[in-house]
Amino acid sequence: MNLQSLPQEQQSLQGFINQIPFGIKLVTIITFVVFLINTLFDDQFTKCFQDQPLKVFQEYQIQRLFFTQFIESIFGLIIMPLFICMNLSDLEKTIGTVVFLLDFFFKNFMIQVIFLILSLITLNNIKPSQGLWNVYIVYISLQCFANPDQLRSLFFFPCVVPSKYIPYGLVMIGLIMNQNIDSIAALILAYVEANYYNFMIFRPSQHFIKRLENSFLFKKAMSRQDFFVMTQNLQGNPSTQQQQLPVRQAEEYQGKGIQIGGSTNFDNIVIDNNDQFQQDDSK
Repeated sequence: MNLQSLPQEQQSLQGFINQIPFGIKLVTIITFVVFLINTLFDDQFTKCFQDQPLKVFQEYQIQRLFFTQFIESIFGLIIMPLFICMNLSDLEKTIGTVVFLLDFFFKNFMIQVIFLILSLITLNNIKPSQGLWNVYIVYISLQCFANPDQLRSLFFFPCVVPSKYIPYGLVMIGLIMNQNIDSIAALILAYVEANYYNFMIFRPSQHFIKRLENSFLFKKAMSRQDFFVMTQNLQGNPSTQQQQLPVRQAEEYQGKGIQIGGSTNFDNIVIDNNDQFQQDDSK
């Protein structure tokens, strides 16, 4: 999402909020609620859901792999939803809200699994993994791996570098800020997705997503203007809009990845150097 590209009346705070898709709003709200729970109830959510390797290995507390991304400090609560809104809004609008939410949770789960493996290798049983930063690294790294030689900036630094270096810069920031190896786990997942699964491991079928969209979980939300449904049949040949997206490879899906309900093709879901999906102006 580029604020400068929005109409003048939409560049206000209310206009910016209206442009945020439902899935990203939901992620932001959950993060805020978790922060309130931790503040009011002596970090109870963190005690139950933070991914601590020792708790997972010795006490089999598997629930820690699913919700630890929502545990943020006050600093993370302020900046991470903003970064996600600015860089991932067009992604949700392209693939649909339900697909985005499922993929978001799937990526976090895979990050935590890789983090636990790295913890075993490095004998790290104490330092936990938490926060939205690692999921953010995966999405931005996929954008960069799709166009490795295109120039882009790293946050607000007054310089541009080839995109292929950005993921490593994000990992270094994560290592410095968190003093943990979970950022490395995020980079490993992004590398595997980009090079072995054509930029997306989790590939739900359109039929499965339509059933979810019409279920009691999302049926009422579908009437919202910020809710985006899966509008294309991704099981066949890519549409004209998808063909225009910059892709690293355009081969049909060959069975790699996790499918639910059938085969799909998300080969074309990547980002250009402006961190945005260039959507078809004719629509």
